[in-house]
Amino acid sequence: MTKKIIQIVEDDGLIALHIAETLENAGYQIAEPVNSGDMALKALEKSPKPDLILMDVGLAGSIDGIETARRIREHYDIPILFLTAYSNLIKIEKVKNISSSNYLGKAYLENDLLAAIKSCLHDEG
Repeated sequence: MTKKIIQIVEDDGLIALHIAETLENAGYQIAEPVNSGDMALKALEKSPKPDLILMDVGLAGSIDGIETARRIREHYDIPILFLTAYSNLIKIEKVKNISSSNYLGKAYLENDLLAAIKSCLHDEG
């Protein structure tokens, strides 16, 4: 069975590193993490495409994670799991309005992250 590829879009390098290590230990392949919406869009021009994108809502740069995800969904059928420190209901509603998107609060446990990923990937294993 081929390892599922996950793209991490996170502007905090330590968080991105921790997520990458957690996912690699769980058997996932990690695409080179990127730290901005623009870099995420450019990364998708390459092959192979990821099976899932982990997207920080509050990205630094010209476009936030919500807008980045909206642009991705216009061209690709890739599930997106938002990681957010926001409890702002307006932001959460915007996340929910992006097709095939789920979110997980950043105060998550590793097991919660892995369970959310499996759910997004419809992974039994």
